[in-house]
Amino acid sequence: MKSYIYNADIGTFEIRQKSHMLYQLWIEEELLGKYGSAELAAADVAGFDTDYVEWDQLENELENIPANLAQWATVTEEAPRE
Repeated sequence: MKSYIYNADIGTFEIRQKSHMLYQLWIEEELLGKYGSAELAAADVAGFDTDYVEWDQLENELENIPANLAQWATVTEEAPRE
């Protein structure tokens, strides 16, 4: 499963793939939402529409927040070897 990481000034956002059509958006250890694609989660971060007040209130203060997953760091988890 893949994860995508974006280090923001207030903490680290992570989009975690849970299944083929389920992704979760986290900041640190707080679940912010569930999405049908990683792109939708990234768009909510870029649009300051995460329901995480500390982030969403920064909408008019920050620029160049990556909406495109290509600008997030990608982490691929490998299955444990037997």
